[in-house]
Amino acid sequence: MKIIDLSNRDNMFYWQTNRLLTAEETKRIFLERYENLSEDLIEKIINYGMKSAGFRGKNTRIDKSQGIIKRGSVNSVIPIILQSEKKVVLRIHPKNVKNGYFWVEKTATDLARKFDVPTYKTIFIDDSQKVIPHDFMIMSAVKGKPMQDVDLSNKDLEKKLVTETGRYAALIHQVKPKGFGFFLNQLAKEKKGLQGQYKLFKDHIFAALYIDLRYLVDNGVLNKNQNKTIESLFNKSDDLMKCKQGSLIHNDIADWNELSDGKSVTGIMDWDECFCGDRLMEVAAYSLFYGEPRLTWFKEGYSEVNKLEKNEDKFQLFKLRYLISKMHLRKKRSTIDPSPTMKQNIVRGIQAMEEVFDYFGF
Repeated sequence: MKIIDLSNRDNMFYWQTNRLLTAEETKRIFLERYENLSEDLIEKIINYGMKSAGFRGKNTRIDKSQGIIKRGSVNSVIPIILQSEKKVVLRIHPKNVKNGYFWVEKTATDLARKFDVPTYKTIFIDDSQKVIPHDFMIMSAVKGKPMQDVDLSNKDLEKKLVTETGRYAALIHQVKPKGFGFFLNQLAKEKKGLQGQYKLFKDHIFAALYIDLRYLVDNGVLNKNQNKTIESLFNKSDDLMKCKQGSLIHNDIADWNELSDGKSVTGIMDWDECFCGDRLMEVAAYSLFYGEPRLTWFKEGYSEVNKLEKNEDKFQLFKLRYLISKMHLRKKRSTIDPSPTMKQNIVRGIQAMEEVFDYFGF
């Protein structure tokens, strides 16, 4: 079977949107990734990975697999208890698919932990597919459960967790990589550093912008006049895209990527979309999922660590860029997933775009 290589992120604002995949490949990656993950295969991966990381005996054998966490888009995530009672988490990429970002994720989390951001430690990575026909990583287990599974009917608790989230976002931003945009995975592997692929931040914003817009016009989300207006807006917004020193941006902070013990945030997870850019990008990305009062709480937590720039034009421009990318992805996914949830996501996306249009006076 043909290997699908996802390791190159050139000219991509969001790799799931901008990767040229056939309908068959998209289905294979996103909808069929749990198939053929037998208990024997998982045991083999754990045994090989833990031994390669220097562990022996009961630290290399599974006592209990807690089953696949069927969330997220690409990886299969499996919490495991070893015979030594050590808890680890196995993250497996689909068979015959090259990941190309595990080493970046390891480096990003290593750097973030230095600023007291709660997240996992990487125990072992293998993306060679020489022994196991999957790219995979083994991580330390982080206590807690996904924040989306925590009862947040108590608004005081919700406010506390969201405020902590904002604070941790600010701590993540204390990491100052070189360059802009998505990071070079091979460099992260060899030099254990983060290097963005672009010299200018605007290059990340413009990555695949015209491709995204053309797709939305071709599929009836935007008309040609809206397309021209959006292109003009970005082309005349150079001042909003100036950034001398970028920060590490997690780029996907949300309840499903955070862990909590019901009292505090215990883990910031899933760094697959991290890049280097303007700090307001993080706030714009968060705003796609949550409105008020969460956005205010997030900013209040952020301000405990660092001052956040107040520039509504920049915030709305970044939000629009995210929406353009997300709408491209949702329309593309709807061709293989015509579910009511997907249709609802498309409707919500269009409504959010219209709100940004109103702000800029389209």
